[in-house]
Amino acid sequence: MPNVGRPSKGCKGCRERKVKCDQKRPSCSQCLRAQKECHGYRDPLAMMFKNESMVVARKAEKRYEELAKAKGGEGKSREPDRRVLTLTPVPDAEVFGAAAMEDESGSTREVNTDLTSWSRYPTPESMTRELAPSVEQLAQGWFIANYVAQPGLIPRGQFEWVTELLCRDDVDEAFRESVKAVSLAGYANTCKSPAIMQKAQAAYVSAICSTNACLRDPKLAVKDSVLVSVIMLGVYENMIFRDKRSIEAWAKHVHGACTLINIRGPSQFKSSIARRIFHQFYGVALLVALETGTTVHDGLKDLYEDLRPYSDYEVHGRQWTTRIVEVMHDAINLNQDKQADPKTMIARALQIDRELDEVKALMPSIWHYETVYLDTPSPYHYGNFYSVYIDPWIVQMWNHLRSCRMYLYKAVRENIKRGCEAYDPPLFSAAEVLPQKLGAEEVMRATVAGIIASVPQVTGMLPFPRASEYRSFTTPDSGTRSLRPALQAPGTFLDPAKSPGMVHLVWPLYAAGQSDLATWEMREWCIVTLEFIARTIGTRQGVVLAQELRETQRVGKRTGSITDTLERMDFFFDRKTV
Repeated sequence: MPNVGRPSKGCKGCRERKVKCDQKRPSCSQCLRAQKECHGYRDPLAMMFKNESMVVARKAEKRYEELAKAKGGEGKSREPDRRVLTLTPVPDAEVFGAAAMEDESGSTREVNTDLTSWSRYPTPESMTRELAPSVEQLAQGWFIANYVAQPGLIPRGQFEWVTELLCRDDVDEAFRESVKAVSLAGYANTCKSPAIMQKAQAAYVSAICSTNACLRDPKLAVKDSVLVSVIMLGVYENMIFRDKRSIEAWAKHVHGACTLINIRGPSQFKSSIARRIFHQFYGVALLVALETGTTVHDGLKDLYEDLRPYSDYEVHGRQWTTRIVEVMHDAINLNQDKQADPKTMIARALQIDRELDEVKALMPSIWHYETVYLDTPSPYHYGNFYSVYIDPWIVQMWNHLRSCRMYLYKAVRENIKRGCEAYDPPLFSAAEVLPQKLGAEEVMRATVAGIIASVPQVTGMLPFPRASEYRSFTTPDSGTRSLRPALQAPGTFLDPAKSPGMVHLVWPLYAAGQSDLATWEMREWCIVTLEFIARTIGTRQGVVLAQELRETQRVGKRTGSITDTLERMDFFFDRKTV
C-alpha cells in the first residue's frame, strides 16, 4: 500500500483550485461564490484503497525486459553450450518434445539441442495447473456465508431456499444470473474491485433480460425460481445503493414480486419452498411499509390468511409471529388515515401499543434475551449493557417489535404537536401535553436502547450461545452471567458458516440515529456501526444511510457539557428496555 497522503474530501473544483472546501450540500460555498458547477464529493470508502496493480505490473515488466536484455548480451559474447544426443528407437513409447526425431525407416538421427533456450522458459506441458475457484464461485460462496442461514433451533432460515434452488437442474437462467449479479455486486463492494462490479452489472443486465422473457410466458412466470429472480434483483439494488432515491428502484422490484405472488395465488403454498419464500418476503414488505409510511401491496394480507392452514402451530412462536403481523398491519394502517383528529390518532396508537405488550406475552420463554451489564465502558459498544439472544432470527423479531413501537410513538408525538399548533383553541391543555410528551420520549429512548443492546452479538463482538447453553434462557432479563466473554472488536466472533443477519440491523440502526432524541455520541456510534456492516456484507445501503446521519452530525450542534452528556446517557440506559 503506497503512502500517498490523506485524500481530500473536497469537491472536484476545490481540489483543482487547491482551496479549502466547506463540503456543503448540494453545492459548496466556494463553487457558488465562483458561479461554477459543484460536481459533488467522492465516496470516502472508495478512497480508503488505491489500486496500484497496473503500476506494479508495469514496473515488473520493465524489470524483466532489462534482465532479458542483459542475458541476451551475455549470450552473444560466447557460443551457446550445445550437446549432441544419440537416441535409439523406443518401441510403443511416446516421446515428448523436439529433442528426438525419428525418420520413416525407424533409424535415429542426431539432433542438436540448445539446452539454454529450453531451460529458460517452461513449456505448457511442464507447468502445474492450480485448482483455483473462479471469481463467480468466490462471490457465490461469499453471499452464502454472509446472507444464507439454515433453520436451527428456530425453524425459520434466511435465503436458505437460494441454495436449494441452485442445486436443481430445472431452474431458469434468470435465477442463476440474478444470484450471480447479487453475489458479484456484494463481493465487489467488499473487495473494492471495479472489475468485479463490471461483471456484476453485466450479470444484472442478463438477469433482467432473462427474467422479462420468463414473465412473458404464463407457465414460466409462476415458477419458484422466477419469483426468487425478481426478489434477488431487489437485493441487487440494495447492494449498489447510491442515494435515498435508490429506494424507488428497489421498490419497483418489490412491487413486481408482490404482483407475481398474487398471480401465483394460494395454490403456491402447496410447496414447502414457496411457503418459506413468502414468509421471508412478507416480513420484509411489512417492515419497509412501516419504515417508509407506505401501504402493503393489495392481496398480500389475504394470501397470508390463505397460508394459515399450511402453518404448523405446534412450532414454538408460531402464534407470536401471527399476532405480530396483525399488529404491524394495524400500525401501517394508522399512518394512512389522514382524516382523523389528533386525539383519535393518539388513542389508536396507544391501543396498538398495548396490543404489542400482549404480543410480548405470547413469546416462548426461550425467546427472551439476557441482559448483561458492563462494569467498565467498552470501546466498541455504546451504553452500559448489552443483550444476549440464542439465535439471530430472534434478534430480528425483537427489533421488528421495537421498530413498530418507535413508529407508534413517533405518531403520538407528531399528533400532540398537530393538536397544539393546527387547532384554535388547542385540543390539548398544558397539563395534558407534558405527561404525554415525556411518556412518549421515555418509551422511544428505551426502545432505542434495546436496538443498540442487540448489536454486539449480531456484529460479532461476542458469540451466540451453544446448544448446551439454551436452558439458561428461561426467563427474560435473567441478569449478569460471570462466564460471559468481554466484548471484542466487531467481527471477532462471526461464524463463517452461518449468517448472523447483519442486514436486518441497517434500518433499525438508522432509525435510532435519525431520532431527534439521540445524543451526538450515540449517533456517531450508529454511523460507525453502519459503516462496519456495509464493509462486511457489501451493501451500499449502509454507506448511504451512514452518510446521511453524518450530514446530520455536521449541520447539528454538539450541545451540552460533558456532564450533561453523561446525564443524558444515564437517562437512556438506566431503565428497562423494550
